[in-house]
Amino acid sequence: MTAAGRVDVAVIGSGPAGAVTAFLLARAGRDVALYEQPRNDALRLGETLPPSVDPVLRKLGLYDRFQALQTTPCPIDRGHFNAMLVDAAEQAGARVLRGARVARVCRSHNGLQVEAGEAALATTVVDATGRTARVARALGANRVQLDGLVCAARVFESGSEPLGDIFIEAAPDGWWYASPLPDQRLIIALFTDAHEAVRSRLATVNGWTDALARTEDVRDLAGGAPCGKIRMMISSSHELEPPVGDDWIAVGEAALAVDPLPSSGVDFALRSATAAAEVLLGGDRCAYRRLIAEEASEYRRQWAEIYGLEHRFADSAFWSARRLLVDQPLASRAETSRAVGIDGAAPSRSTEQDAAALA
Repeated sequence: MTAAGRVDVAVIGSGPAGAVTAFLLARAGRDVALYEQPRNDALRLGETLPPSVDPVLRKLGLYDRFQALQTTPCPIDRGHFNAMLVDAAEQAGARVLRGARVARVCRSHNGLQVEAGEAALATTVVDATGRTARVARALGANRVQLDGLVCAARVFESGSEPLGDIFIEAAPDGWWYASPLPDQRLIIALFTDAHEAVRSRLATVNGWTDALARTEDVRDLAGGAPCGKIRMMISSSHELEPPVGDDWIAVGEAALAVDPLPSSGVDFALRSATAAAEVLLGGDRCAYRRLIAEEASEYRRQWAEIYGLEHRFADSAFWSARRLLVDQPLASRAETSRAVGIDGAAPSRSTEQDAAALA
């Protein structure tokens, strides 16, 4: 194990939230180590970024770099987008530790010890580990899960008539998503609750294919040859409580993980990173907590509005459960999630346990 030495801030995770936080702190003169977690086999959904990211990227001075990535009308290549942000952080002065798997972060008498291939002692740690929020949880935060959404996805070669845009189809137990990928392939995915994925054997080719056959339109999009196995991904929503401590702060999906349907994840990642950087440059931690709470409230409003548009399956457990959670206090929402069983096959099971059962 080599040492990255003493740093002001260690950022764990190099998605949009982590990279932008590192970029802003390094640009302000802080000594920053950005741990780029290895994700070589990660399957990313095709994604069209909302227009709301444009002013944020302009303010950051990164809009021209972003525009250079938009060479086709297809959804943006998230790998290239993330790499652009990491490069910007590195050029601003952050030390990027590529492929550095962080084993754990723990408190010592003189700071936070980051145990990794290149260890560091940091004054402050930024948790940008995504939905797992594993650093913040290890340091005492709690993740309040709002649902048990998982994604069962498969990639296909584009057929004779390639899909030109994102396509979504509602189903009784969830919703289907199809999108072109930048490499002339197509991704098709079913988003449903974890217990339904277990019951329907969605991790198996037969179970997934049977579910696809029951769709009205998405099944006609899978005209090309399949590429690889069914991929299962946890897509559940959660709020982190608290999202910031005395010596750490969570950004992006670590602070607030959102349902993919509203397409607000990257937008929030950039805004939370900007706010977190302000905190670590002398801002108010209480203001950051209020910001995350307000973001969560607005997300739940959008969540209910979008899921409320589907009336054909109003009595199904998947759709009705999501309408129950909107206006409840944080603790009550967690209790409701467990009561209606949308965080697993039974109230005592977690999404992670059900996801493990899919393998």
